[in-house]
Amino acid sequence: MLTQRRQLTLCFLLCLCISLFAACGPRPTPTVDPSLIGTATPGPSPTPAPPTRTPTASPSPTPTPIELVVCQAGEPVSLYLYGDDTRARAGVFQALFDGPIDTVGYAYQPVILAELPSVAAGTAGLVDVEALPGTRVVDAATGAVVPLGEGVQLAQHDGSMVTYTGSGPARTVQVWAEFTLRPGLTWSDGQPLLADDSRFSFEVAASPDTLVSKFVVDRTASYDAVAPDRTRWTGLPGWIDSDYAQRFWTPLPRHRYGSLDALALRSDPGANGEPLGWGPFMLAPGGWVKGGHLTLVRNPNYFRAAEGLPRVDQVTFRFGLDPDSVLAELRAGACHLAGDDVDFSGHLAALLEAREAGWLAPQFVPDSAFEHLDFGILPAEGYRRAAGNDLFQDVRVRQAVAHCIDRQALIDQLIQGLAEVPAVYVPATHPAFAGQALARYPFDPARGQALMAEAGWADTDGDGVRQQAQRRLSVELVSGPPGSAFRDTLLRLISEQLLVNCGLEALPALRSTPELFDPWPNGLLFGRRFDLGTFPWRTGIAPPCDLYLTSAIPSDQNPGGANNTGYSRPEFDAACQAATTALDEAARRASHMEAQRLFAEDVPSLPLFFRPKAGAALPAVGGFHLDSTAASVLWNVELLVLP
Repeated sequence: MLTQRRQLTLCFLLCLCISLFAACGPRPTPTVDPSLIGTATPGPSPTPAPPTRTPTASPSPTPTPIELVVCQAGEPVSLYLYGDDTRARAGVFQALFDGPIDTVGYAYQPVILAELPSVAAGTAGLVDVEALPGTRVVDAATGAVVPLGEGVQLAQHDGSMVTYTGSGPARTVQVWAEFTLRPGLTWSDGQPLLADDSRFSFEVAASPDTLVSKFVVDRTASYDAVAPDRTRWTGLPGWIDSDYAQRFWTPLPRHRYGSLDALALRSDPGANGEPLGWGPFMLAPGGWVKGGHLTLVRNPNYFRAAEGLPRVDQVTFRFGLDPDSVLAELRAGACHLAGDDVDFSGHLAALLEAREAGWLAPQFVPDSAFEHLDFGILPAEGYRRAAGNDLFQDVRVRQAVAHCIDRQALIDQLIQGLAEVPAVYVPATHPAFAGQALARYPFDPARGQALMAEAGWADTDGDGVRQQAQRRLSVELVSGPPGSAFRDTLLRLISEQLLVNCGLEALPALRSTPELFDPWPNGLLFGRRFDLGTFPWRTGIAPPCDLYLTSAIPSDQNPGGANNTGYSRPEFDAACQAATTALDEAARRASHMEAQRLFAEDVPSLPLFFRPKAGAALPAVGGFHLDSTAASVLWNVELLVLP
């Protein structure tokens, strides 16, 4: 049932498809993030000079509102829930709409819901149902929505699949979940926020005139408001959706927009420019000055107002600033923190210098993007490697490479030491991290050389490169694009380390983005026509074990496959499939840990480092907490405080 997600992954290899707000799309899938492929090598940046203008305050007979100023690069195109989704509006949305479900610490947290549904609480479940021939079901083998007919694979309660023979009703399973709103919710205009507003949002999302992913909509049998404060979602028969707790559609106010159809909503000035919300802030009259700034003021109807929230009176977003300008404005006190779309990847040294000087309080956490070195374990038919197509099928060779690369040195030289050496494809801070159960590969050239010798590779002629019979241990190491200082440095460092520490000659080659990432059979990586390759995956909050499934190997039958290494192990497949379909959280976590254990043992790909996610705020901003998986640096904007 992961095939559809993997196809989406490769269809959007060059587009970052991360939903920041609406709950109607599929869960985030790993993608090649073009913003990271050619990241320039971070280095020292000059300390920015303060701007020449000096703001002056005018006397006022009334207290001056406490204003939080956020400086960012982009300006939102629209504030419509189903409009253009960009990082430029992520912080604005956190202020206008609190939740409805936050992603913090690699976990989902209810905000306007009383709790998230769960099997243990009796608010979700998996039931046996009968499906009739011709009715829509989800094929358990492909994940596709199909009419029930001969040959369709149907999921069963015990995790098995049964092939439909084409006669009479068929037994399969169906997932359901109920969502209850917390009491006392209102829109910013004072009208009650109801379950029917979530149902209205589903209707709009399901319309062909609403240009959003229909992945979940197409796999939904029904979504209804079963009480004023409760909705119920039911998936199509056959879809074991482990993300059932996310099937609450972000509310749209039916009392405001119910007379408009989906097409009209796309261009409605109110929906796009002055949306109603329920969050801590709302748009000030005339507060959006296009091309300049957007100001939000305190929402008197905020459901947490009795707690004294929010703690500032208004938030102003300033647009059109590059990272250097943002740093200059921060130092001048003209803004308090940097927005989500400010790319500090080339300014890490400047952030550290500013922290040392005491005028800035930057924070760094692991991002969801991780750099990795892939082994061409199973090359495509017709590809010939001088060192032998079976080279990386020997786990000892892969383990030797892992020991011969000083990943901490890469981290220190490329990203200012702002990362840990990862054991697997999730950071150690992830709640499903397998920890002590994982095999580790510390930098140990002696161990790497011993493994190479065990695998039959020796430097018999003393030229520094190992041989085996007539084969020379020489391969190509690819990445890209050309002209990227970051990529060039990364390949050079890996190549030098492998030659000196392991006797493996890895010839670096920077290739164009299409040449690298085109899907099967054309691209080098996903056409399985490479020896060693490095690039970043950007993932969601779930451990991305499905990247390495046997069923994800790119081929004529599976051109959208993401498993470019060709790694295949039945035990890993079983653990990953169990992890991605389990409805029980404890069972899901245990299966994810088992998949990590097997991955670390086999090392089909060597995680190099997780990119650092950087946030910058003045020391005076209290409550600022950068999170690895939150949708915005302002995920807790209602708690931010200024003196």
